[in-house]
Amino acid sequence: MKRVLHVNDYAPDALGGAEVVMTRTADLLRAAGYDVRTFTAADLPDRRLSAIRYLDNRVARRALAKVLDTFRPAVVHLHNYYHLLSPGILAVLADYKRATAARVVMTAHDYHLVCPNSGGNWFRNGPRAIQPERIGSWADTLCRRWDHRGWSYSVLKVAQHVWHYRLRDRRRVIDLVLCPSRFLQDLVTLVGLRTAHVPLPNPPPGPPAGPRPERLTITFAGRIEPEKGLIPFLGGVRSGFNGRIQIVGDGADRRRVEEFVRARGLTNEVAFLGRRPHAETLRLIAESHVVLLPSVVLENYPLSLIEALAAGTNILASDLGGMREIVTDSGVGYLFTPGDASQIADRLDRIAADHASGRLNAFDATAFLAGRDESAYREAIVRAYEAGRGAA
Repeated sequence: MKRVLHVNDYAPDALGGAEVVMTRTADLLRAAGYDVRTFTAADLPDRRLSAIRYLDNRVARRALAKVLDTFRPAVVHLHNYYHLLSPGILAVLADYKRATAARVVMTAHDYHLVCPNSGGNWFRNGPRAIQPERIGSWADTLCRRWDHRGWSYSVLKVAQHVWHYRLRDRRRVIDLVLCPSRFLQDLVTLVGLRTAHVPLPNPPPGPPAGPRPERLTITFAGRIEPEKGLIPFLGGVRSGFNGRIQIVGDGADRRRVEEFVRARGLTNEVAFLGRRPHAETLRLIAESHVVLLPSVVLENYPLSLIEALAAGTNILASDLGGMREIVTDSGVGYLFTPGDASQIADRLDRIAADHASGRLNAFDATAFLAGRDESAYREAIVRAYEAGRGAA
């Protein structure tokens, strides 16, 4: 029985995006006969955090070396490791590969391999998206602010990225990077790593949904943060819009968004529902006509859009990154340039017209979703594990 070790900062019960994917992947592999275990910060004998451990966590290094020595996996599957475990664990994996010829693959959940900010953002008067043509620029890496909290946090991120990736070149221990979107795949390829396009599996079926309301309903579900672009989007919503925009979630930017809605006289058009359990959020998505994702920064593979398509709900999203890719590949949805108020108003007019004519939710995304079911995903993972080992 082939042994696989999944490595991630947070334990499966953290239920973040990476943790959900890791858990589903492990379950699918176990069903296929693999012996699968996880290694996370929960397995460390000392879980205290510090700036030094963020740069290179020696406790995590020793703990991982011990697990590798006892479990002896043939494959190490990395997820997110840079918040708590630190990229220092890549040095341990390099030693293990030399001794055992094990294979190391990684699911890239974000942009950490290509820039110091995992969200692909840098900050000047708000979040800004990285530019593919500037990846690898020393000037950008050293001189941009990579954390919204300030320069001290940014310096830590830059130091971690430069030391492990630019100076020690520890990314090279990864034999293959699995990228959920081709957009991210293109960026990872720019730093010289081997890649494969492996979309994440469709979400499991949600709870039964009720009928969609007669009034056009558009739902945003996610963190209410500046980079999610709610204020630039709402700037394009006309007072008297004949529909309802409901915002599911919470975050640091919620009060500012609420004040903006009141100032623009949109309280009859926009409703704040707060944070809801995931199952209820899925139901709200299924009972909506459109899911909204107005991010002003790059999204890799937003599962909310896949959840929407699986529920027969249309998409309204920024014309950026993985959002554009999902709309283009599925042939479903409406795209707009973030901050372009006239374009946003135009897309809302089109959506209202399609809603009135009955075309809005009459699409068929079966073929798109079929290529992303659990069996297709598991086959892609197994191919990645079984492929010949090779350096980038």
